[in-house]
Amino acid sequence: MHLLNLTDLSHLWDFIIAQTPTPNPTVSPQPNPTTTSNDIELLKAQIEFLKTTNAQLNTSFTKFVEAMKFTLFFFTFLGGFLTFIFGKNLNDAKNTAKEVINQEVKSNITNLVTVEIENLKRTLQREKVVSSTVVDYYLPINEREPDDCILLRKRGFLKVRFWNKKRQPKKPSGDVFVLDLLNSNLLSQGFAGLSENDIKQRREAIVKEQIDLILNFLENTTVLVIYVKGRFQAIDDLATRVSFHYIPVNATISLMGIVADSAYVAYGEKSVV
Repeated sequence: MHLLNLTDLSHLWDFIIAQTPTPNPTVSPQPNPTTTSNDIELLKAQIEFLKTTNAQLNTSFTKFVEAMKFTLFFFTFLGGFLTFIFGKNLNDAKNTAKEVINQEVKSNITNLVTVEIENLKRTLQREKVVSSTVVDYYLPINEREPDDCILLRKRGFLKVRFWNKKRQPKKPSGDVFVLDLLNSNLLSQGFAGLSENDIKQRREAIVKEQIDLILNFLENTTVLVIYVKGRFQAIDDLATRVSFHYIPVNATISLMGIVADSAYVAYGEKSVV
């Protein structure tokens, strides 16, 4: 038997309607009086904030405008003042400033050049003196000339005449006389068996003996350079014995400079005489 013949279609619809759940009615939310009051207060606060901010902006803008007015007035006044001082425009001011700067630079350069020229003159004068100076170099032993004497010859003096014990100096002496006790063995040998005090006395006697020897060759304008290590009473006593210039020196570099300086002193002495 067919399925449709066993079922009444009208009862089927009633059955479907019965199984469908009935929807609950929707309840609309009711406004909360407290929430509404808070919103109104917040809105009022925002309005007050906007009013305050707007007033501050107006004040700031007004101050800005006043400041700009003052700035424009100041620059207008400054421009007029500069125009009054320098003429039609600022070109005169630029030209004047440029001229002042150029004059200052020229003045400084002139001063520097003058100073350098004077230094150069002194240097050339010094070298001129050196190139016209005669140096006597005496080594009181029978040895060849030491390296110090060779260095002096290369310095550019007019003459550097070497003397030793065998070849004694001759008069007249040169402008500078070097007594070399440093490169000799006179102050370092022959003291065996002597006490320290005896050695000191013996060395003093040797220095005085050599000084007395070369004093016979020196002119009044000659500068004596004593090349020796240590301090000796015989050298200190020269201050009361002679009227010419003398100086002790104890190293090669010092010897080069002192002899050159002594040449300048000797030149001055001859100019006075």
